[in-house]
Amino acid sequence: MPRGTNYGTERIDRVNSVTGLMVRQITSFPLPSLHMLYETPTFTPDGTRMILVTLRSLQRNAPWDLITCQSDGMNLIKLNSDAETGASNCCLSADGAHALYMEGATAYRSRLDNAEVDEIGRVDGADHHPYYRGARTPDGRWYFALVRRGSRLAVVRFDLKTGDATIVVEADGVNHPKANPGGSEIRYGLKHRDEGGIRQRTVYIDADSLEEIDVSIPAPTPPTAHATWLGESGNWVGTLKPPGHAVVLLDRERNRVETIAEGPYFWHCGASRDGKWVIADTNWPDDGLWLINVATKRRERLCYAGASQGHPQMTHAHPNLNDDGSMAVFTSDRTGVTQVFTVGIPDELRARLTGNSTD
Repeated sequence: MPRGTNYGTERIDRVNSVTGLMVRQITSFPLPSLHMLYETPTFTPDGTRMILVTLRSLQRNAPWDLITCQSDGMNLIKLNSDAETGASNCCLSADGAHALYMEGATAYRSRLDNAEVDEIGRVDGADHHPYYRGARTPDGRWYFALVRRGSRLAVVRFDLKTGDATIVVEADGVNHPKANPGGSEIRYGLKHRDEGGIRQRTVYIDADSLEEIDVSIPAPTPPTAHATWLGESGNWVGTLKPPGHAVVLLDRERNRVETIAEGPYFWHCGASRDGKWVIADTNWPDDGLWLINVATKRRERLCYAGASQGHPQMTHAHPNLNDDGSMAVFTSDRTGVTQVFTVGIPDELRARLTGNSTD
């Protein structure tokens, strides 16, 4: 289907039988769909729109199409073209007016309201890499993406003002590029293969200078299974590996680890932009999605994701929040096909967790 096609709505609403909250299935066409994971914003800053990806056809290694819709699930609109590569390296612009993505080695910017597109720039001598998430600095200046150069992967930085593309690094593998929502840090993992075997390391760079920087993150025991930035705070939040059963704040300024929730086995977590709220999924067993107030350390279950949570990444819930923590998004294959879901978080629930409730 061409760019700008409006698929209408596929939403299905159900009330969670345990919490009483309304859970909305945003996508329901029988093709796998994903939100932007727990470390990349799915919702625009004003919370009115969201982006997601959906497989173009039901076959292995099918290309991704980039979709935007209203946060209530209305008006699913395709943003990319019918290029064979599909879309990759998707993320929102800083103001939420556009989606950034790549087709092949060319970067594009599409408006969410009307799907109008303009070319940002391209990388000579590079090919498409089907990693579906990109990264963008909070000042809106730089866009980071992955491309393939021969047998290797490369991190490329696009200047969103001029379109200039700069190869940052090449490696045999690059893992999870992500941007600090409150600063100029970009983080990714690198994998190199040589006669000595496989070498891996985590790299932080300054988005402006592209120079590697020393970053000290407090190390909990046991270590984190998954972690990401705590919104714009500059700190990190993560879930512990077994036998740990906790969500921890990794306070860089004070160089300390602070437990903000414990109980079930928390697996992945995301944070609101202001760093006041964290959402975490659970596994072994699924004990639901939990909203946590960072300051009071109070938590409350929102719903059960019902995801199978096996080895394939698309079977994980990977929950995240909108900017102010009033809506959560997650992925679940509970229908038999991976789909995107949201759950609205009532003001009174958040009041209970902040201690401002009159109940």
